[in-house]
Amino acid sequence: MNISGVRKLDHQKAGPLKETESFFEKLFRNNHEIMLLIDPDTLKIEDCNRSACLFYGKTYEQMVTYKITRFNCLSEDQLRKEVAQAKNSERNQFYFKHRCANGRMRDVEVRSSPVALEGRNYLLSIVVDITGLQLDSEMLRKENTILEKRVSERTYALKALNDQLITAKAELEREMLFIKALFESIPGYLYVYDEAGKLIKWNKKHEEMTGYSAEELAHMTLDQWFEGEDLVSVMAAVDTVFKNGYAEVEANLITKGGEKLLIRSNGVVMILDGKKYFTGVGIDITESKRLEAELVKESKLLETTLVSVGDGVISCDKDGHVLFINRVAEELTGWTKNEALGQPIETVFNIINDSNREKAGNIVVEVIHTKELRELDNHTLLIARDGNERHIEDSAAPIIDEHGEVLGVVLVFRDYTEKKQKLDQIEYLSYHDQLTGLYNRRFYEEELRRMDTARNLPLSLIMGDVNGLKLVNDSFGHVMGDELLKKAAATITRACRADDVVARLGGDEFVVLLPKTNQVEAEEIIARIEDLAKTEKVGTVELSISFGFETKLNEEDDIQQIFKRAEDYMYRRKLTESLGMRNKTVGMVIETLFDKYQKEMFHSERVSRLSAEVGSKIGLNSKDSHDLQTAGLMHDIGKIGIADGILDKSEKLSEQDWTEIRRHPEIGYRILNSANEFAEIADHILEHHEHWDGSGYPKGLKGEEISLEARIIAIADAYDAMTKMRLHMDDLTVEEAIEEIIRCSGTQFDPEIASVFIDMIEDEN
Repeated sequence: MNISGVRKLDHQKAGPLKETESFFEKLFRNNHEIMLLIDPDTLKIEDCNRSACLFYGKTYEQMVTYKITRFNCLSEDQLRKEVAQAKNSERNQFYFKHRCANGRMRDVEVRSSPVALEGRNYLLSIVVDITGLQLDSEMLRKENTILEKRVSERTYALKALNDQLITAKAELEREMLFIKALFESIPGYLYVYDEAGKLIKWNKKHEEMTGYSAEELAHMTLDQWFEGEDLVSVMAAVDTVFKNGYAEVEANLITKGGEKLLIRSNGVVMILDGKKYFTGVGIDITESKRLEAELVKESKLLETTLVSVGDGVISCDKDGHVLFINRVAEELTGWTKNEALGQPIETVFNIINDSNREKAGNIVVEVIHTKELRELDNHTLLIARDGNERHIEDSAAPIIDEHGEVLGVVLVFRDYTEKKQKLDQIEYLSYHDQLTGLYNRRFYEEELRRMDTARNLPLSLIMGDVNGLKLVNDSFGHVMGDELLKKAAATITRACRADDVVARLGGDEFVVLLPKTNQVEAEEIIARIEDLAKTEKVGTVELSISFGFETKLNEEDDIQQIFKRAEDYMYRRKLTESLGMRNKTVGMVIETLFDKYQKEMFHSERVSRLSAEVGSKIGLNSKDSHDLQTAGLMHDIGKIGIADGILDKSEKLSEQDWTEIRRHPEIGYRILNSANEFAEIADHILEHHEHWDGSGYPKGLKGEEISLEARIIAIADAYDAMTKMRLHMDDLTVEEAIEEIIRCSGTQFDPEIASVFIDMIEDEN
């Protein structure tokens, strides 16, 4: 079945037939694709082209005597299964390893299609050398696995020569059928263009791949398939074909539907009757290229991950010599990759125990011995080449082959220094008070259990409580309250000894543990603290701490009872000491407010006087009148807690500013309610911005739900504000202010008090 038999055609054949025969002869023989015609039953190579002879390194006469098993590395049984799939059209694309004459093994892609000639079935196979092309697909991996496992030895000897052709006519008919089958069954689109670039011959695959009908293809030219750079590349390849006889190109072919297919196409020059033709085969490699790109991307990603991972990575062989070191490991060890390769791992990865400064064990040897993942002990220091030391976390894993043998070890480690510092800080904070730096309750309770032993007797406990802390917080804000606590902590610590344990239990409470300290010594320490506290102030607030203490003398005494007695003693002292402190603090608050805002002082004095005069008019007794006068003086004491910059703001106040200002009655209430001396007037301060109709603040009280004193202060406050305190507009005249009070009588103001107040002002004028 030799296609060369075309040469033996009867020269008496009709002209067109002869031209066609010559055309197909050249198309098959001169094609650069490797082409084989195989008997699927015997596996014998019935025919091949010149490219096949060159690829396998055999002459044509030799090739047609071989079975395909001569070159295919599969066993004959396995190969017959593959051939059966191609014969039955179940599959037409395969991946094999072929052995060439020089012994070289080549990876090939084989596209096989069944053809029928003269009543016999054959396989037309086109072989593509894909050695080096890594196609990461499930099918290829499966084929490679089969190839690797089932490579067989060279098989059968040469078979007998082809049967002699019976007649030239029979050979011609067979070859014509073969060429037609070649055109229609080739795995790719086949094309023939004339010198003008017009498509004159194509196969069915060309129609299927491009979406054009035969009628449409008959009018297509080469430049209609491509655009842009692809068109430039294709036309350059065509020029090369006509110049050198052969060329290959990859370009995006545009189908009828507008889809772009990446095509790898080869072309050769074919000359018939003095005319040149451009012919070749195009194969869709879109998927192959996509898989190749994905493999390259994955490989690059893995390499980049290993090199750029945030952890240090070092691998070594089973003898402990460095094989690989990434960038982070270079930075941490101080060894460059070129310097580290081949070095013993303990030279590059020099670690010691930071507790005893002794050299740590060789973790690589341990992993090789145990074949298990190992982690470094906690206190491990890595000593870099330049002497720098870093705390590190580390793990080492064995590299084990399929036989269970250890090939080497991979070390993964990271700089643990910052993390260790944070853990140390967390540990510190778990036992220390964040505000004062003293030990906290948790440490105190653990230390109390540790100290509660006979060798520490007598064991004394001092309890301390900062007086007036809540009042300071309400009056001056928590920042000053925190400063007061820090001042108290520093003062207590200065007065105590080195072995004493000073802790903040929480809030305003402190405790001191005094091992081997009797009652007299404990009292002396309290006296030292109190003497130091007398000299300390935070702003205008004096430091005042109430103390109590108790001493455990006998081992059988319950330490918790000792603590409770010390606490009770402290609270008894606090009852008297804190009252005076709170009263004194209220005085300092009003003094601070008036010093800061002198206009507020004059305003408060006027409100106090006006309120007292109204009280006298309505017949209040001397005590109530005095309380009313005091309340008038302190009605705005809560403004001490208003954010700086609002009360003396030159521009118009925003709604946010007013929201802040409206807090001052509640702040004032909390300040005065904390001091016994002023507790009775605290409600008047809280209610002095309530309205008769319930539209005021902060509680929305109305009518006689509002205290009489608060109703009086409300009118006096409003009147003075209208006539003396208008920041962003002119003050009202007395007459205008009276008109405003009359207008708001019964809504904002108590109408009866408003009437008395107006009569009083008019009498004065």
